[in-house]
Amino acid sequence: MPTTLVTGASGFIGPILVARLQRAGREVACLVRKSSDVSRLSPLGVELRYGDVTDPGSLPAALSGVNEVFHLAGRLHAWSYDDFLRVNEAGVTNLLTAATTGDSPPTIVLVSSQAAAGPSTADRPRTEADPPQPVSNYGRSKLAGEQAARPFAHAAPITIVRPPVVFGPGDRDGFALFQAIKRTGLHVIPNKQGLPLSLIHAEDLAEALLLAAEHGERLEYGAARPEQGVYFAADPTVSSYAQMGQLAALAMNVPVRVIKLRRWPFVLPALVMEGIGRMRNKPALISLDKLREASQPGWVCAPAKAERQLGFQVAVPLAERYRQTAEWYRANNWL
Repeated sequence: MPTTLVTGASGFIGPILVARLQRAGREVACLVRKSSDVSRLSPLGVELRYGDVTDPGSLPAALSGVNEVFHLAGRLHAWSYDDFLRVNEAGVTNLLTAATTGDSPPTIVLVSSQAAAGPSTADRPRTEADPPQPVSNYGRSKLAGEQAARPFAHAAPITIVRPPVVFGPGDRDGFALFQAIKRTGLHVIPNKQGLPLSLIHAEDLAEALLLAAEHGERLEYGAARPEQGVYFAADPTVSSYAQMGQLAALAMNVPVRVIKLRRWPFVLPALVMEGIGRMRNKPALISLDKLREASQPGWVCAPAKAERQLGFQVAVPLAERYRQTAEWYRANNWL
């Protein structure tokens, strides 16, 4: 019987994490919805357990026989803060309620986001000890999910991992960057400083999540140190949104011109994209919420704690990871 459950397994990161867990000897089950595209999971031969973190009644059966949970399920784009909360906060509460009703609750690794912690300053990376200051509805909802997990700390071993920008095979949001550069040769940024940020490839994130499950600190409800049980998982090389475009262009062997602007020229396009998204009944990739994130001084986080306590290290330099990502896009007929 599977001993590890991955929620949100049909998304971008899920199949990569599942494959890493299998290499580590785990038997893996995946929580998916009936409507989920499981084409990347099917070759892995995992058991599919149908349910939804927003449906509490579907979770007890999905958790049967499980002693480890990696909670990836989350909402990246939504019309409103309440829409984010239904998945990113209530989904956490529903999952942990079901997971802690038995006599032997599983170890739980909750995948949050640097957006929950908030942006960095121009001269200092954010650390786990910094008070969270999210600036977007997405970030506030992910922080609400972290806060929802804390009361369960007495009932189950829980660790929170906050990745920054994640990229790699299967990333549809990241593909939009590759596609735009290939079509136009331009990379336009709503940030005059180029938006310094941290990155992590999905393969490296999967490694960090496994290490967190095996060796990580656990949350302590009411702990004097709010960073207890929380890790940033990031490539130690500081990058930027400007460099992301350059790395993507290099990986595709195409020229690119990077244009750095202020935030205001992007407000109208963001409003238009939101309007088009509403007509299509699909939240827009570019929105005012995402524009708020993109116009911050930076999104750099320090992985020192994960390196020190978990032994976390990235396996491959960023430029090579971008080349691998472009190869995957080409092999799967995305590019």
